[in-house]
Amino acid sequence: MHTEAMKEQIRVPVTMMRGGTSKAVFLAQQDVPTDPQARQRFLLALFGSPDVRQIDGLGGADILTSKCAIIGPPSRPDADIDYTFVQIGIDQPTVSFEIVCGNISSATGVYALQERLIPVQEPVTTVRVHNTNTGKILRMVVQCADGEPCVEGDSEVDGVPGTGAEVALDYSGTSGATTGKLLPTGQARDWVHVSRLGRDIPVSVVDVGTACVFIRAADLGVTGKELPGQLSPDIYEMAEEVRRWAVDRCHLPAEGILTPYQVLIGQAQDYRTIADRAVAASEIDFVARMVLHGGAMHKAFPGGGSVCLSVAAQIAGTIPAEARGAHAGPARIRIGHPSGVIQIYANVEHTAKDDWTVREVHFSRTARRLFDGTAYVRRALLETI
Repeated sequence: MHTEAMKEQIRVPVTMMRGGTSKAVFLAQQDVPTDPQARQRFLLALFGSPDVRQIDGLGGADILTSKCAIIGPPSRPDADIDYTFVQIGIDQPTVSFEIVCGNISSATGVYALQERLIPVQEPVTTVRVHNTNTGKILRMVVQCADGEPCVEGDSEVDGVPGTGAEVALDYSGTSGATTGKLLPTGQARDWVHVSRLGRDIPVSVVDVGTACVFIRAADLGVTGKELPGQLSPDIYEMAEEVRRWAVDRCHLPAEGILTPYQVLIGQAQDYRTIADRAVAASEIDFVARMVLHGGAMHKAFPGGGSVCLSVAAQIAGTIPAEARGAHAGPARIRIGHPSGVIQIYANVEHTAKDDWTVREVHFSRTARRLFDGTAYVRRALLETI
C-alpha cells in the first residue's frame, strides 16, 4: 500500500470466527485501546457503524454478525484466557458490553488453541474461559486431532448449514451472571402493568448466563411462533416496557438496551422456520422468540438466553415451566426458535430453603475460523470527538 495512504489508516490484525449461529471479529486484547472512549471510536470505525449496511467496515449489518470478541491472557488463576464480548450497534453508534454471547463463546476455545494460547490435548481439550462481561468461568470442551481443533464432525446446529465438530459448553457456574441472583426479584413470577393493554401480566425474571425476562406470547396477543418481520411495532413496545420494568426492579444500569433479554414464550405447536422447514410440536417443549429494543427479532436464539431458558423451565411457577407443563429435572430442554430447535441439558434442584440451585447446564455448538487478515481503520474516525 502507498506510504501516503498508510498515514491515513492504521493496520489491525483480525480473525473472523463463526460460533454457533453467529459470527464475530476476534481481536487480541493488546490491539484494542484501553481508554473507553478511544475503544468505542475504534470498534465503531472497524465495524463501519453507524450505517444500516455497515458498508465501510467489517460488520455484517445484522445483530448476529455485528459482534466482537476480545481475547487476552487470563486475569485470574482458574482461567486459561480472558474473553470480552462486545455487541456493536448497526445504525446506531452503540458499543455494548452488557452481555455474554453464548454462540460466540463457543468459538473462543477453538481460537485459543489455534493461536497457541494454551496447548492442544487429544482427543479433547478443555478450555477455561473467563468472561469479563459477567465475571464467570465458562468451560469449552473442544475436539482435537493432529495438534489442531477439529473442523469436521457430525454435530448439527439448526441455523447453520451442514455439520461440524462438536464444541461442548458448560455454563454450570453462571447463575446470577448479570444480577448476582438466580431469581433476581426473589420469586418465580411477578406481575407487570403494560400500559397499552391497560392491565397487569405475569412475567418471570431468571438470571443464568444472561438475565432474561420471560413473557407469555398470548398475553401480548401473539402465538410465539412468529418469524422476523411478522410482529407489529406494538409488540416490541410492550416487550420493551416489560424490560424497562425489569431493569428498574433488578437495579440494572438504566442506559442498557440489551438486558434483560426479552423472550416471548408460547406452548409447543407446529410452525415453520425462516428456511421454511416444518417443526412439529412433538419435537419441542415450547416456542421462544427473543425480541430486541428497536423492533428486531433474533433469527435463531442466543446461547446465553437458551441456557437461562432451559433453567427457567425447571423452576416451578415460571412462565417457561408453565408452557412446558412440567418442571422436574434433570432434562434436555428443547427450544423451538425461528431457525429450528436447540437442546440444552439442565439440572436444577429445589433446596430445603425453598430456593433453587443450578447443578448443571450445558449445550453443544460448532465453531470455525473463517479468515485471518488485516483490517484498515481510518485515523480520522479515531480522532473524532
